[in-house]
Amino acid sequence: MKRALLFLNLLFIFAGLLMSSCDDNLTTIGTTIQPPGDQIIVYTDTFLLKASTVLLDSIYAKTTDCLLGEMHDPVYGIIKADILCQFYCEEGFKFRHTPYNNKIDSVEILIGYFMNSNNAIIAYGDTLTPMQVTVYPINKPITRNFYTNDQPEQYCDMQNPLGCVTYTLFDFKISDSIRELTSYFPEIRVKLPVEIGQKFYEETINNPSTFSNQNNFNAFFPGIYLTNTYGSGCLFPTSGESVGMRIFYSIPNETDGAADSVISQVFRATKDVIQINRFKNSNIDQLLNENPTHTYIKSPAGVCTKLVMPTAEIAKKIDIENRIINGFTLNLKYLPEDEWAFRCAPPECLLLLPEDSVTTFFEKSSVENDITSYVSFMPTNGYLSYSSKYATSNGYSPYTRTYAFGNISGILKSHIENAPDKDLTLMLIPVHRKTYTNDNQTYYTTGISHSFQLAGVKIRTEEEYMKVVVLSSKYEGK
Repeated sequence: MKRALLFLNLLFIFAGLLMSSCDDNLTTIGTTIQPPGDQIIVYTDTFLLKASTVLLDSIYAKTTDCLLGEMHDPVYGIIKADILCQFYCEEGFKFRHTPYNNKIDSVEILIGYFMNSNNAIIAYGDTLTPMQVTVYPINKPITRNFYTNDQPEQYCDMQNPLGCVTYTLFDFKISDSIRELTSYFPEIRVKLPVEIGQKFYEETINNPSTFSNQNNFNAFFPGIYLTNTYGSGCLFPTSGESVGMRIFYSIPNETDGAADSVISQVFRATKDVIQINRFKNSNIDQLLNENPTHTYIKSPAGVCTKLVMPTAEIAKKIDIENRIINGFTLNLKYLPEDEWAFRCAPPECLLLLPEDSVTTFFEKSSVENDITSYVSFMPTNGYLSYSSKYATSNGYSPYTRTYAFGNISGILKSHIENAPDKDLTLMLIPVHRKTYTNDNQTYYTTGISHSFQLAGVKIRTEEEYMKVVVLSSKYEGK
């Protein structure tokens, strides 16, 4: 009975303290409703977090989503995104028809991109910026490396490009009437040597076993590397299945055997084959310099913020054998966005977890457990909320410029129990959070991955923003 009353009293105490200001005084609260002879002593201790910007040059990216292009930001530096990919081959592939005179007409690489419901191109930067993409052949088998710092030079013949094209994402050759069609799908097309298509056709005739399985096909045609070779100012999302190689050929008509209609065969970079998105960040050294007012977070890859929680000091001040840690609310403020036309927006969500857990968290496709890992959310009441499940699917509040994590006392208690003499190092990683919601408007996470969104934010680190309050209590029975 006493334990039940103790738990109920602690809930009232915790809720009351969240709505009031905190100080470091030892307090006795709620004693008037205690059973005679019982007493709960509540403590509020203030500590100071330390923050710094650290390099995050590579991220785990087991995904079919990709970025391509190059973008310069006056604050967050230059990011260049490239794609290495194989093409999927249907088992036992054959050309549907015999080409006219057994000759292939042309070959091209297709790179599709997306438009929103308002027929606007989905991209970062200026869609009128002239850019150039070049296609290089992969001449060595690529390995299934899901990290974004792979070196294309290991696999590619960089001296002999297959083709290139200069483009603007907004294609002036397309009329508005076509652009507004629901069937319109914008593409960048890169012409390749016709010899590649001819080689494909002749291989189906002379060595059909090449197309008997994916491994044989990969040995025959290991894939391509797409990279930006001119222009800076536009970066756009695409997907593996939006990248393909199309082989055109004419077929004879049935009347006189003359060349008739032109048809095509398409090989796609589907999820069944390897796709690697490589990110290269440059001009970011200045972000790593110590700054008295803020740290930086940038995606995709680049830099993130490291927080050091003074758990050794907390463990000395709070006797966990005699006290219960009830609350440790973390809310991080950020500075306003920079004033320029293509400025980076804040990352949609931040993941908070121990530094030594980052690799395994993403490789195991984990989600937050609200014990040793937490995902940010938008507070429903404008400032505080207890859990992301009862907030919204958004990861921050643009109104108060706050990333809220709620009560993270679980990670504090877990660390003190295992390593009380060592400070806890936490990482703030920009992520994409997939959610679903039930009829009660409760949000649940179904997946977390590194963010491919071009984003950046400055986390405020002045002393007033780095102060945290640990709420603990002690039960004394007389």
